[in-house]
Amino acid sequence: MKIARRRTAISQSLDLFIIIAAVLGVGGVVTASIYNLVSSATTNSSISIVSASFKAGSGSTSSPVAISISVKNSGGSPIDCSSTTSCEVILAGTSTGSTAATCTLPCTLTSGGDLIWGLASTSGPLTFVLTTAPADLQSGAQTSLVLSGPLAAGTSPTFWGPGAPVTVNVLFGSASAQVTVISG
Repeated sequence: MKIARRRTAISQSLDLFIIIAAVLGVGGVVTASIYNLVSSATTNSSISIVSASFKAGSGSTSSPVAISISVKNSGGSPIDCSSTTSCEVILAGTSTGSTAATCTLPCTLTSGGDLIWGLASTSGPLTFVLTTAPADLQSGAQTSLVLSGPLAAGTSPTFWGPGAPVTVNVLFGSASAQVTVISG
C-alpha cells in the first residue's frame, strides 16, 4: 500500500518576506561597518605636509637662506601643541653644532595660520617648534613656517649643500609625516 504525501510549497508572500529580511540584514551590516569606519576616521589624528622647499647656501657648511614648510591637520580631531616638544619640524641630516641655530640679520621667521614657530633652543638637528601656548591645530587647519635666512649656528655647523636631499620630519602629538626634497 502506498501512502500519499502531500507536498506544499512556500507561499509567495512568505518567500517575499524572507528576501526582504535578508536584504535588510545585509544592508544593516554594511551600514554599521561604514559608520564605524567614518567615526574612527573622524577621531584619528593625522597630518600631511602640503609643501616644502629649501634654498641652500653655497656649500655644505653654509647656512640655509630660505625654508618654507606647510603642514595640515588632515584628521578629524584637533592636535594639542601646548608643550614645546609636542609639535616639531625637524630637518634630518643637519647639525647646529654645539648651540642652537639662530637667525643672523637680515633674517625673518614668519608663520601662517594661528600658530607661531620658532627655532629650538637645543643643539642637534635643525628643529622648529611651536612657540604659542596653549596651541591646537584644529581639524582641517594648516600652519606654515617661512624662514628667510641666513641661519647661523655654533661651532662647526653642518647643513646641506645645493642639490642635497633634505628629509623633513614633522611630529604633531602622535601624528607624523615625512617628505624628502632636494635643496635648490
